[in-house]
Amino acid sequence: MSSSNVSLALKEKKSAEAALKTSFFGNWKPDIDSAAHHFEKAAQLFKVSKSYKESRECYLEAAKYFEQARVLFSAAKCYQALAMVCKEQNEFNKTLEYIRLAGDLYTQNGTTPSAVICYTKGAEHIAAALPGDAAELYLMSAELERDCEHPRDAIKHLLSAKRIFGKNAMYKECIRAVLIARDLYGELDNFPQIQKCNLTLVILHLALGDTVAAKNSIQGDVSGIADELVEAVESGDEESLEKLSKHNDVIYLDAEIARIAKYLTVDGASMPLSKTSQKTTISTQEAFKSSSNSGKSSNKSMRDELFSRSNKENRDELFGRSPKPVPSHSEPVSIVKNDEPVAPTTDSSNPFGGDGDDDELDLC
Repeated sequence: MSSSNVSLALKEKKSAEAALKTSFFGNWKPDIDSAAHHFEKAAQLFKVSKSYKESRECYLEAAKYFEQARVLFSAAKCYQALAMVCKEQNEFNKTLEYIRLAGDLYTQNGTTPSAVICYTKGAEHIAAALPGDAAELYLMSAELERDCEHPRDAIKHLLSAKRIFGKNAMYKECIRAVLIARDLYGELDNFPQIQKCNLTLVILHLALGDTVAAKNSIQGDVSGIADELVEAVESGDEESLEKLSKHNDVIYLDAEIARIAKYLTVDGASMPLSKTSQKTTISTQEAFKSSSNSGKSSNKSMRDELFSRSNKENRDELFGRSPKPVPSHSEPVSIVKNDEPVAPTTDSSNPFGGDGDDDELDLC
């Protein structure tokens, strides 16, 4: 945390609070606009110094007073910046909430391009944690672009939403995105893409196990593979389904749709579960974990324990090999001399017996 930035942020915050105060000889009413600007500046300085809690408080105050002053664009910027602060703290639900608030204010202000950028960037940030909500943000961006008569830009956002829905087996939502995209392709008279959309809809409806909806979803030209897929499902022909899923018309669809077709069955799509990553041995993996997962002191002790052992022990643990038992020197060792056993001695200085001279032993 930078002390200079924090001190400047505190000064800006005090200035904002002073602008809100009223007195008989001073301000007759609070200076909301000035206070909002000071709060925004303080929030930026707190964010730079990674003091996220104070930054969030100041951004909320700034957005509140900007809304009271009806400066909607600045209020939207504060909410968008607040969402990024929440993302730094891994609070993705709050990030989604403030992204939606910012987008609504941008739209009310009439700055649609800023709303589209806000939605798309927000979707990128939360896609890993909240895939369904991220796809909905892409759909909102597509709707705004469509209202502005930008069909090609709208299609780009629809394809992003379709990929997320397909990857997470959200078939009904994916069908909704494909239907909107097909209508936009119709406005552009892009018949090859309309044909692909029809085949995609057939595959998605079959993944839900609805052959009737698969037949009714076709509008205009469609590949002959679509009818063959429906017939194979209705007849229960698993072999034909497997062959059709490898057809070029299916392979050249989006990767997520082609993957769904690969796992089609007569009862729907049986998507395999992702394999959970197995935890390996402590000595080779956990000893070198980042300090974000565990404290530096625990990491140091684990590394010390690792390096105090021999390399052979580490390799045995890594490859899951059980170490061979090593005989203890305290146990008696039987040595044969000229085919006759020699009694062991208890002298620790010379475990082989004798007076320590260079006796030649014929070991068998």
